Amino acid sequence: MGFNMTQIVVTLDNNADENLLRRMIENMKGVVKTTLTHSSVKVEKKAGTSEFMDSLHAIKKAIDPSAVDMSDSRTNYIMSK
Repeated sequence: MGFNMTQIVVTLDNNADENLLRRMIENMKGVVKTTLTHSSVKVEKKAGTSEFMDSLHAIKKAIDPSAVDMSDSRTNYIMSK
């Protein structure tokens, strides 16, 4: 018997605490496995960066906090850090 699986790729900069982020992701409901992979990526700053950041802030403001299950112990752990 098989099951469908979705993978999410997260790219971190050098300032990110990868171990903390990995522990947080591992404690989320539905996460089966986490894997760290290191690679070099050259990032170029584009002229439209402020537009991109504005769109990210708009997404952040659009998130409905009532959709977060605060009764889940793992969610409480993640949100307390």
